[in-house]
Amino acid sequence: MSIMNSFSLKIKINKIYRFIIFGSVILFTSCEKRIDKIDKVEEIHKRDSIQLISDIPIIKGLKENELINYVKYAPTIKPNKNNGIPFNNLNYDKIIAYDFNCDEKMYDNVIDKNGKFIPIIEKQQFLTQKQADKILSALTKKSSYGEASAACFNPHLGLVFFKNNKKVNQISICLDCNDSTSEIDIPARRHKVFNKGTDSEYSFTGYTSKGKTAVIDLCKELQFYYKSAIPIDTKK
Repeated sequence: MSIMNSFSLKIKINKIYRFIIFGSVILFTSCEKRIDKIDKVEEIHKRDSIQLISDIPIIKGLKENELINYVKYAPTIKPNKNNGIPFNNLNYDKIIAYDFNCDEKMYDNVIDKNGKFIPIIEKQQFLTQKQADKILSALTKKSSYGEASAACFNPHLGLVFFKNNKKVNQISICLDCNDSTSEIDIPARRHKVFNKGTDSEYSFTGYTSKGKTAVIDLCKELQFYYKSAIPIDTKK
């Protein structure tokens, strides 16, 4: 091999080495930038997640012991035969109203299926004999029901009946969707029937203006959530 050829070969090899080294540096730098970018994206996601979590309101519900003790020491009342079906025959000695912040499909009653108070109860107040008779009289009248209700159910007012400090019935009321539930059937809720006797039979169980007014009046006395309800004619 001639000296010129040998020299040319060395130059080519040096160029190849320099190209490999340069390429490695570029690749390493690119990887560093990519890793740095990924780290920054993860940091942003983490920060956003923390922000989202901090934006969720924390409901400080009353503790179970506090709720249980309140039931024990609440004053007793007597059932009133004039309150209408089914409460005229229900044996209870206390009714306690509960103000709770419910989300759809989370909690639809004050006391769950396991007999425990739900953790989002914000207020509790026993009903006097006068308050109990007034609201029960309204809730058993046909004139309180017969309007449409929405599919959602986010109750804020619960009425729990106790006998010897044990639950015998509970009612949950949602004025946002204009509906209610009761563990003991209230016949007046189903008096307005459509398509009776057919497969598509259904009842309008939503509150009328009279029914809504009775609920709102009670909440005003107790300083509960529905005390500031929007005008009853527009609340469906």
